Amino acid sequence: MSNPQIRKRTVLNFIGIVFCLAAIVATLIATGDSAISTRNILSNKTLEKTAEIKAIPVTLQSKPEQAVLTFNSQGKDIIDLQTQLKKRGYYLGALDGIYGEGTQEAVYNFQLSMGLETTGTVDPQTREFLQLNNSTSSNDPIPVMGLTTAAVGLSPDLQTIVDRGELIVAVLGIDVAPFFAKNQQGDLIGLDIKIAQDLATALGVSLKFNRTAKTFNDVVDIVDLREADLAISKLSQTLARAKKVLFSSPYLTLRHGLLINRLQLAKASKGKDTVDFLKNFEGKIGVIKGSSYVGFTQEKFPQAQIVEFTTWEDVISAAMRGDVLAAYRDELEVKKIIFNQPNVALNFKTVALTDTQDPISIAFPWSSRHLFEFVNLYLGLNKVNYTVDSLIEEYSDTFGKPQKTKHQ
Repeated sequence: MSNPQIRKRTVLNFIGIVFCLAAIVATLIATGDSAISTRNILSNKTLEKTAEIKAIPVTLQSKPEQAVLTFNSQGKDIIDLQTQLKKRGYYLGALDGIYGEGTQEAVYNFQLSMGLETTGTVDPQTREFLQLNNSTSSNDPIPVMGLTTAAVGLSPDLQTIVDRGELIVAVLGIDVAPFFAKNQQGDLIGLDIKIAQDLATALGVSLKFNRTAKTFNDVVDIVDLREADLAISKLSQTLARAKKVLFSSPYLTLRHGLLINRLQLAKASKGKDTVDFLKNFEGKIGVIKGSSYVGFTQEKFPQAQIVEFTTWEDVISAAMRGDVLAAYRDELEVKKIIFNQPNVALNFKTVALTDTQDPISIAFPWSSRHLFEFVNLYLGLNKVNYTVDSLIEEYSDTFGKPQKTKHQ
């Protein structure tokens, strides 16, 4: 092959190689641009999406504000409030939907017992403790400061009664009118029964009586042994009993009374004024065995000779025979003798000792502090503070024929 032909073929091969290289470079450039473009498109779309996400406004979900319930507020919220307060024993009035003085006082006492700020208005914290507008049942366990407890607002002593659905009240097994006695229909009536019924209603439970006690001291023991939630049984406050139980504020305060045999008094006094004679009483005084009046006689008439009898009727009989100079009991029982047995009363001179007091109260176990406060609140709000005359006037129809009873 001649040299010119070789040179021509070499040039053509070189041009082909260059063309191929150019084509390859062009393809790579095109592919790279496409990849870059795609990356840019994806990047732009991602940025746009991110921008859209960032543009979405964030709204925090918070609890709706609840109105503070105050004096003179009205409506369904107040009915809910009164219902919760009544369940817990703080509110005794009607569910009328009116935030009156009774509701305000109930809120105040609830706040006080829960350790809240005592404003008398229902703020958010009080709402939480009462669980107003809350689907959780008031009896469901809820967390409190890391603990689980029964419904906030019910102390253990009240919770026990509510869970049982029954208030158990100890009453002496023998009728003592006008405090507790059966009527012709066999139903218990009297002052103590009415108080028990009111308390059960306020707690929203039924009422059950424990009448196994044969003496008033037995009634105290039943409460001390936790066989009853409380005792409403014409119980006198004494220091000996206060060692075992708590006593409420008195719902009746009696004076001591004496029934003195007129004939024996005339012989013993030798013309002295009755008041002067009693100051240094040295005769025999009849009392009921194991009653509070054994101690009262020792304190009031230290020089007297105490003669104990099984029943009050036995004491009266002994006084009529002249075996004792006087019968000693509270002024109500003395007046009941005059009321029920006017012929017998002719043989006696009645004396009310104005410098003495016999407070009649409700007894509780020592552990029932909240129930104790609840009952005291009931007595205060309802002004349960009888006198002998008002008691006789209201419950005279319960006296009937006297029964043989052992006194308090």
